[in-house]
Amino acid sequence: MNVFYLFKEYHGRTTYRWPIFFALLLSGLTAFSHAQILPELNSTEANVLPSSNHFYHGQAYGSESQFGPLNVFLNVGFVVPGRIATTPKLGDIRYQEGWDHVSASLSDQQETFDRSGGFGRSLEKEFIPFAHPSGAWLPNYALHFLGEGMLSRKLEEYFRFNGMQGRYMPKLAAASTVLLAQLTNEVVEYELPWEQRLDPLADFYFNLAGIIAFSFDGFSQWFASDEVDYYYWPGQAVIDAKDGAIFNQGENYYFRYGAQGLKFAMMMGMPWNGGGLSIPMDDLELEHLTVMIGSDVHIPKPDFDPESSGYVRGADFQASDVADEYLAALQLFWDRKGSLLWSSSLSFSPEWQWSGNLYPIQIDVLDIGVGGYATVSERGANAIGVTFDFTSVVLGSRR
Repeated sequence: MNVFYLFKEYHGRTTYRWPIFFALLLSGLTAFSHAQILPELNSTEANVLPSSNHFYHGQAYGSESQFGPLNVFLNVGFVVPGRIATTPKLGDIRYQEGWDHVSASLSDQQETFDRSGGFGRSLEKEFIPFAHPSGAWLPNYALHFLGEGMLSRKLEEYFRFNGMQGRYMPKLAAASTVLLAQLTNEVVEYELPWEQRLDPLADFYFNLAGIIAFSFDGFSQWFASDEVDYYYWPGQAVIDAKDGAIFNQGENYYFRYGAQGLKFAMMMGMPWNGGGLSIPMDDLELEHLTVMIGSDVHIPKPDFDPESSGYVRGADFQASDVADEYLAALQLFWDRKGSLLWSSSLSFSPEWQWSGNLYPIQIDVLDIGVGGYATVSERGANAIGVTFDFTSVVLGSRR
């Protein structure tokens, strides 16, 4: 039996046994994160930061305090639910249909190209910049090639930092984590209001190319040089205790360029995209405040029905279809050496919304890091809650 099918059919509707699924998911991934195949935390070489690390630096504060395989799986694998007219409820996702869709795309690639208009047309849709109105090339290069390629290298450094032995085992564990997360992402993307059989195949090739590219020190070094910073800034995933809906998750990649002083900054991901300036806040330039005009999204209310979006499921879409689902926002980000401390996003068009995340701050008395999140929205759901450094997902509520 497929593990995704922990639900039952009742009067034609899917009634989700989400607490069981959530408990199994969380316990299984936690066990996976601490399994022998992953870091041996008692190793004598654990928690030693190699000088060759480019992206993982063992910070115990901010967004980096939550970083690990579970963080990547949730924020990358489930970044879509609740966005772009999809259901946020984990139990309403059509996992079997999504898996069939992805497996058909990957197993019969010639058929995938033929159904997408031929090999040349497929290249235009997914690989050649500005050649197709879908704009699919942009997330392919920015997220699947650069972002998730870097994420694979960062996970490799994470595993080595935590004591994983061997020349190839950390690489294999890192690549497997990213590919598992991306496979999950492709499965749940079946819920998007268009059917794009070519997308999983293209994303796979971009992922593979990114993992290979960032395995080379010279390529990785450019993205962690004196002039360039490149960071993975996730959300703080929350699962609603009432209906099993996921929200506040995010997969965002932050690029900063400049030698000293004021720097150019850019973000690509979900839900944050935009550009602006990064201002150093101390003489050593360890902390930066970034001011950006960017994007955000609503948190769907509990009564949200994806069918009410008005989309007709089809084979093609345009970039403007996706853009209509975003809010324009004035955003602030405060980071310390690349670990995001807090974010603030004030949306002003077409509706107002404010959302903020405080990433975990160490509480010495409790010996844990505590953070939080809050959203106040004109049209979407409102939410507030607490997060912790020892877990990448918490139970919460939205209204």
